[in-house]
Amino acid sequence: MRNTFALLGNLHRSIEVLRCVRESDQWASLTRAYLGLRDLNYPYSLQIRGLQTVEVREITDVWAFWQIFLRRIYEVRGTEKHIVDAGANIGFFALWAARNAPAARILCIEPAPDTYERLVENIRRNGLQDRVTCVQAALAGVAEVRAMEVGQPKSQARRVLPNSPNGNNKSPVLTATLAQVLEEHGFNSVDLLKMDIEGGEFETLLSTPEEVLRRVDSVSLEYHPDVEGYTPAQLLHHLEQVGFRIKSDRRNREGFGVAVLKNSRFR
Repeated sequence: MRNTFALLGNLHRSIEVLRCVRESDQWASLTRAYLGLRDLNYPYSLQIRGLQTVEVREITDVWAFWQIFLRRIYEVRGTEKHIVDAGANIGFFALWAARNAPAARILCIEPAPDTYERLVENIRRNGLQDRVTCVQAALAGVAEVRAMEVGQPKSQARRVLPNSPNGNNKSPVLTATLAQVLEEHGFNSVDLLKMDIEGGEFETLLSTPEEVLRRVDSVSLEYHPDVEGYTPAQLLHHLEQVGFRIKSDRRNREGFGVAVLKNSRFR
């Protein structure tokens, strides 16, 4: 009992630990790993309530699970019919959304080859192939071949580079526009666009035609302040000009943040 209270005191977010208790019988090990008190033995089979096991291979997988299932930085109301997960990684958000919005079709977009394989496996293992479509591509302003960082130990931190895949530590990836992907998969409207694409949000959203953005009800956007030539304020202002209003905007001291925006055209 004393150790449990120590964990709660270190976390300063007891509600997240309580959610972890409800989500997984492995809550104690997960909490210690998240706090950096004791590492897990990787690969680690994570069992989440109502879902099949997810293989965790690195601490950033634990962080992703914590942010999505426990901190709940992305809001899913449960009534969504069409959800786009841009920057799907290994599928934690897709699993969260599929469980909480049982009638939703989900479109997952992920460029990194090894991460994409894990995403597809997690969707298959949970029997969600009929509801979840996976697309191996990187969102950008144009469709072409670009370079992506490889060798980056954190799969969530890999970025698509604005040049061709020449040189070491680079891998070719196909890019696609948001409008192109939505059209190809029959998403005429989007109830929720979740986007975490490591700096690609600026080029992607600023180049997306306004008529496409106006068909999106809600946006949960993780933005990055370290992309040359762009600022989060510029992007948020652009979305406001299109017709979105900012419901919340949480950022840390370095300027990284998550903004939730609602399209004023939808009630």
